[in-house]
Amino acid sequence: MSQIPSLNLQLSKTNPVKFADQLRHACHTIGFFLLHHDIIPPTTCFRALDETRQFFSRPMHEKMMISYENHPSFRGYMPMGVENTEGQIDGREQIEYAAEYFYPSNNNLQDTQYYRRLKATNP
Repeated sequence: MSQIPSLNLQLSKTNPVKFADQLRHACHTIGFFLLHHDIIPPTTCFRALDETRQFFSRPMHEKMMISYENHPSFRGYMPMGVENTEGQIDGREQIEYAAEYFYPSNNNLQDTQYYRRLKATNP
């Protein structure tokens, strides 16, 4: 396996095109990346990793309380075997989050324009 890409978040502000190219390459070739930024204190990063470990060590019924199946915006927890890539089941559990939008009509299950559901809140 290749080295895990390390992306500097500051580049997204100074050269967004280059950052997007690096991000796309990391996601398409490796599947994940490390994100760093000089302004983010290391303690914040360590806390985020600790919170992540704590969440994924919880019993399944607790993780399922924020199941993506309960959110029309396709956000939340996905147990192992639910997500797939190119028709192949992924051997991982995950949480999907995104930028939040606080519009009352975004979670309309009747909206056939599915991309509109993406502008919503996180579980």
